[in-house]
Amino acid sequence: MTLSDLAPRRLAPDLRVRPLGISSGTSRWAPTAPRPQDAGLLDGLRRALDVGGDDDGVQLLDTADSHRCGHAERLVGKVLKERPGHRVQVASKVGRVQGSAPHPYAGPRVRHQLEQTLENLYLDQLALYTLESYDFGLGDRYLDPVVEQMRALRDLGQIRAIGLRGPGSRSSERSIQRFLYLFDRIRPDVLWTQASGLLPLVDFGESEDLGAFAVRHGIGLVIASPLAHGVLAGGCVDRALAAWAGSASDRGAVASAVTRGLAPLSGRFGSSPQALARVALRSILQRVQNAVLVVGLGDEQQHRHDHDFLGCPLSEQELVFVDEVFTRVRNVLFKPEERASFVRAIV
Repeated sequence: MTLSDLAPRRLAPDLRVRPLGISSGTSRWAPTAPRPQDAGLLDGLRRALDVGGDDDGVQLLDTADSHRCGHAERLVGKVLKERPGHRVQVASKVGRVQGSAPHPYAGPRVRHQLEQTLENLYLDQLALYTLESYDFGLGDRYLDPVVEQMRALRDLGQIRAIGLRGPGSRSSERSIQRFLYLFDRIRPDVLWTQASGLLPLVDFGESEDLGAFAVRHGIGLVIASPLAHGVLAGGCVDRALAAWAGSASDRGAVASAVTRGLAPLSGRFGSSPQALARVALRSILQRVQNAVLVVGLGDEQQHRHDHDFLGCPLSEQELVFVDEVFTRVRNVLFKPEERASFVRAIV
């Protein structure tokens, strides 16, 4: 492979973006997480958008209306407003914020929430609007109206693509079947999911994971949390394990095991956080060539979001080596099965 694998990728008709985008984050907005520091996130957004300029393609910026009820969107909007004429394409989500409606998808709620999202972002169009929840009310009473609204918003040019959240690698069979049913009903343009070397794309069986599924259906794929919220960029493993229900001593043992398990990557590719992050991102980009990755901006993550940072492709031997390392670490994390609650800490 050559650097051509870093050329803009097709997410939807007439929508091509760089393979590496940015995100306002996911875990930092969890209800149990401490309130994020606005200044740190604003600085991170500014740095990320300023790196590389616009000469190497349009950048995707991913956020969600459910992140502190639009607070993340408003921070993104503040930074975008400072940059008139920017070429950033923004993705957001709907389906979690209920407001005063009886349900997040009730009546014209989707359209009203989009109007608020666009106002928060100082935009007149979203690149991608993702249906984040699988709950469409009793008996799916809101499903058909929501699909009609989403398609109308796309036809009117207020959104460029319809997204649907895909299952994760630890999703139940019931959740996977629910996704497949909704996929057939909604027919989205793009799938959005979270995955990393620690939590790979969901496997549907018969050698088809979510990436191959998206290719087969001719649609785009956005992968969030590819660095497992900083664990694969030299971040604190203990912090990522903080939400795990086990005892502190258990968390310490698992954190140590993860650190030891990732050590061979440092031995082969370098010990810096940037080197580990590059390998983690490269391994997904090369294995899932229809995917666009969006990296959350952590205060400790100073890696760059350009071609120079990603560097040259990994060889096939290097990819095999990386996969073997990640497989061994996953075996530590998810045996026994009760450690599945760890997923909530790093997804």
